[in-house]
Amino acid sequence: MKRSTIRKVEDILRDYPKIDKYIEEREQELRYPVTPADDNVGGGKAQYKYGSQTLDTLITIDEDRRINALKRQRNVIDDCLDDAGKDTGVIINELYFCKRPQYTIDGLITGHLINVSRRNAFRLKNSFIKECAKGFGLYDVD
Repeated sequence: MKRSTIRKVEDILRDYPKIDKYIEEREQELRYPVTPADDNVGGGKAQYKYGSQTLDTLITIDEDRRINALKRQRNVIDDCLDDAGKDTGVIINELYFCKRPQYTIDGLITGHLINVSRRNAFRLKNSFIKECAKGFGLYDVD
């Protein structure tokens, strides 16, 4: 797998705890669009169309690409976490989901938070990233 693909998946994993916040912010943007102030003081109303706010908001929440992409990312990560074992979950949670990680993989092993060898811990992490990349459509099966 390309290093750039790994980095992309790792960035998505780091954003996972904030995905619900991103979805909510985007829904608010669509529900309450910011309309620019009209600087045309004293001008005619020839170009005014009644109900233009509803016409300006053509994108509904269900059709918004950004919201759908975020939901898809969340679902892929949730599915991969459900399929992963306990040790893989601990590794991914500590390395990517914590705001300030306290441990590296070596620290997780020496602190007995995971019960696998160093080599197997890296294998678990890499296989999780690979499964997420497949779910995101970033990695084709060889």
